[in-house]
Amino acid sequence: MWIPGCLLSMGLSFSLGLGLSAGLQLAVAGPLSGSGHGYEECSENEFLCRNGHCVSAAMLCNGIDDCNDQSDERNCSVAACGLHEFQCSNSTACISKYQLCDGNHDCASGSDESDHLCEERATQPGSCGELEFICRSGQCIELESACDNFPDCSDGSDEVNCNRNECLEANGKCSDYCWDLPLGYECACPTGLDLINHFICEDVDDCRNSDMCDQICVNLHGSYTCNCYQGYQKNPHTGTCQATGEEPFMIVTNQGDIRRINMNRMEYLEIADNLDNARALSLDISSSTIYWSDEMRRGIFRMSVDQNRRDIRQILGDVQSPGGIAVDWIYSHIYWTDSGAKTLSLATLDGLKRKTLFSKNLMEPAAIAVDPESSFLYWTDIGEPPKIEKAGLNGAGRRILVNIGIEKPTGIALDYIKKRLYWADSGLHELFYTDLNGQRQSSVFHSQKYLANPFGLAVFEDCAYWSDVEGKAVYSVNKFTGTNVKVLASNLTKPRGLVVFHKLMQPIETNSSTSSQERGDSSTSSQERGNSSTSSRERGDSSTSSQERGDSITSSQERGDSITSSQERGDSSTSSQERGDSITSSQERGDSITSSQERDDSITSSQEKSDSSTSSQEEIDPDHLDAVSVGVIALIVILIGIVMCCAAMHWRMILGHVKISRCYSPVQLDAENSMICNGQRMDSVSQQSLL
Repeated sequence: MWIPGCLLSMGLSFSLGLGLSAGLQLAVAGPLSGSGHGYEECSENEFLCRNGHCVSAAMLCNGIDDCNDQSDERNCSVAACGLHEFQCSNSTACISKYQLCDGNHDCASGSDESDHLCEERATQPGSCGELEFICRSGQCIELESACDNFPDCSDGSDEVNCNRNECLEANGKCSDYCWDLPLGYECACPTGLDLINHFICEDVDDCRNSDMCDQICVNLHGSYTCNCYQGYQKNPHTGTCQATGEEPFMIVTNQGDIRRINMNRMEYLEIADNLDNARALSLDISSSTIYWSDEMRRGIFRMSVDQNRRDIRQILGDVQSPGGIAVDWIYSHIYWTDSGAKTLSLATLDGLKRKTLFSKNLMEPAAIAVDPESSFLYWTDIGEPPKIEKAGLNGAGRRILVNIGIEKPTGIALDYIKKRLYWADSGLHELFYTDLNGQRQSSVFHSQKYLANPFGLAVFEDCAYWSDVEGKAVYSVNKFTGTNVKVLASNLTKPRGLVVFHKLMQPIETNSSTSSQERGDSSTSSQERGNSSTSSRERGDSSTSSQERGDSITSSQERGDSITSSQERGDSSTSSQERGDSITSSQERGDSITSSQERDDSITSSQEKSDSSTSSQEEIDPDHLDAVSVGVIALIVILIGIVMCCAAMHWRMILGHVKISRCYSPVQLDAENSMICNGQRMDSVSQQSLL
């Protein structure tokens, strides 16, 4: 069939027009609707690319083709936010990059906390260092190269917004100080405050660093202050805590002798000589007694440091190779290690009773220290493997405290103020400390010269002291910083054991044990006994006053009797009144007898009190009673006896007076009065039989 050419051209053009228009509509409507033809559905915090993909809204206009069709970088104006800021989506608001993904919606649209943005930030490694600038293209350049009027980034982002002062706008959202930089800004805090979350300054606990103060650290707002425990005072020049009272001194064993060393001056005094081989050393400050082990004589000895009595006495023998010794000044025990027998033992200070605590898993036990206030024991083992152990004073709860970073711990000491354990390692030539749980181990001082072969170790005030066998000297160093090394004694023979003598080295708590109370509170018990005697004397005075009141009553009765007898002589017709008076007098006698019984009961109760006090006094251990307390007890017994004798004599006088005065009559008594008098005599006899 023939069709005209004009009609054919018109039909082709019409069909092509319909097809092109439909195709254009699909091409335009498809991406905008996000539905059909395989296009993705984007969330409100995402951007729909021309190719149908979804990218984060935060990636718009960042100089990077994230859509792979440049649709996310079209129609982009110059960035209004700084290089260290983030532009919120669908807004011109800018926030700091530090506010991204911080849990707070700083953008009105919430685009700074979108899941997609935060996941990308979490998975993207920080490719640029702290001193580098991140270009928008992801390139890293030196921070100094930014804002130098020369574009170092490939996209020129390092020269954008360089003249903007962010601190002029709400102080850069900094809580305190805002410092404007050539590129961006940063927040700062005054002294004593720390920057939290890059913007907010908050007070921090300055005392979290245990070395801020010698003893007590008190945190204040923006600062702190240091205080001292009782018995110490702060040095106004150095700020350190120094012990008050008597001047401390040091005692050192020197093989054949024991020396007392002045800690402030290089002076020493021999307090014991002609010894065989004095080794470890300990002391009991309450009794001014030192204890040491002798390797040659295989025993432990003691001696008083008082000049008037320095007799040496052996308290323990049969110790194969005595190592370290330590005195428990509260429970009156002494602990020692024996590297020959591989044991750790304890005994009473007189050596009469002894016991082995540990005999297993000990290779070469050496130094030892006790903390009776917390009831723990610490010791070192320089065998293989080397370690420091801890257990209760009764041997319970044994465990390893330190076994890493240790080689040959020959010296050990406790810092009772800072609650630390110090040790000197002769293998590593180093001084260490750790807390009492084995945590936070730290090195204080290292020296091949001063710690060539350390043995004895002590800690007092802000210093650590030790003896060195190879250096033949005694040294000290700051226990916190490891500075200010001093030589306290030199040219010694073989210094080993070392202790510091001061009452604060062995503090005593009254509630720690019975023995400490007996040693420390004997004066208190004496006062209590004195108060008891005072109260007894007060009771004696009370009984004396009651006797005086009884005498006054008796005299009143005598006056009443004389008046009655005169009435009897003057008026014989008032016999009935006489009988009534006689009955009244008998009632008075009954009342007198009753009051006498009450006084007798009070005396009996006072006797019971004295008996109970005597029994309580008998319960006291007579070994702990001194001459003064014995005298006080004897005085109490004498006073009680005097009070009882006086009461008994006064009672007899009252009975005799009543019996005589009530039955005496100068006139002739009739039968009725005679019966009354006889009844009174019988009542008096019966009362005497009750006594």
